[in-house]
Amino acid sequence: MSWVTRPVLAALSVAIAAALSPACDGDSSSEDPGAAASTGSGAGGGGNGGGGGEATYGASACGTCVEQTACLSQVNACAADPGCAAYLDCLDACPLSPSGDADIACEQACPPVTGSLGQSAKQAFIDCRLAGPGAACAGCGQIPAPTDPDFNQTCSPSTDPNTCYKCEDERCCETYQACRDDQDCQDLVTCVKACAEDPDDAAFSPCESACYQAHTAGYVAYSHRMACMQYFCFDNDACGNEPLDPCVKCQNLHCADEMAACQHEFECALLDNCKVPCDVADQACLMECDAMFPDAVATHKAGLDCALAHCEIACGGTD
Repeated sequence: MSWVTRPVLAALSVAIAAALSPACDGDSSSEDPGAAASTGSGAGGGGNGGGGGEATYGASACGTCVEQTACLSQVNACAADPGCAAYLDCLDACPLSPSGDADIACEQACPPVTGSLGQSAKQAFIDCRLAGPGAACAGCGQIPAPTDPDFNQTCSPSTDPNTCYKCEDERCCETYQACRDDQDCQDLVTCVKACAEDPDDAAFSPCESACYQAHTAGYVAYSHRMACMQYFCFDNDACGNEPLDPCVKCQNLHCADEMAACQHEFECALLDNCKVPCDVADQACLMECDAMFPDAVATHKAGLDCALAHCEIACGGTD
């Protein structure tokens, strides 16, 4: 994993896991205005969610686009496994959320898929639907256009053979140049690169935070550069040596502005790194981090709220 992807993935992974953990253990339907409607009819929850003439996912514009066009190959693979096919039937019977996609609570109530082949087929479909071509389907209400200036730069085509450099040249040229022209930003990049050389993942986040604090003058330019690269260049393995996690892909698609807002806020970045060593069930550790950076809690929470609203299924909130 490259130095540019490692810090972002570590922080995102622990943040969404910590947020999902209590939601999976408890009854989240009481907090979701749409959940009562989807789980209140029939003992099967998801399977009976489409009763009473209510519009269902399978018959919707969103479901039709996802299952018949954008993710057709994944649907066919899933339908070939009895357990995965049952999941698809259940999903198709779910009522619609306000955005036009399937109701999350209903989908979570669908019966679990057993067997490695069925589980793999189901996950491939979920990845396509929520973080792949299916997420762009009209009617699903999935992807808002990000408004942060970092995502709207004017760049020229690049002939660089390195896919990572080419991506940054063509998508993030302004933020790259701003960092390159700022010696403090360059020093921060060098510092973070040195942290990434340590094979101990647990040591990375404290090291990265120390770099931030040692090079505060360069953090603004650095944060804008990283926000752009995360959005445009971490996918398709351009700037790393591992496939991008579907959970992170989903957050990039749906929560780019919220994630950028946290990256641009110095204390929010430190809060993210503070929570990385915490066990997802260790509320005392997580709350201690909040207490250390109270001014960043609201910005950090906005990103998590967005992720929970759009990426709960992609981030493992099923089965």
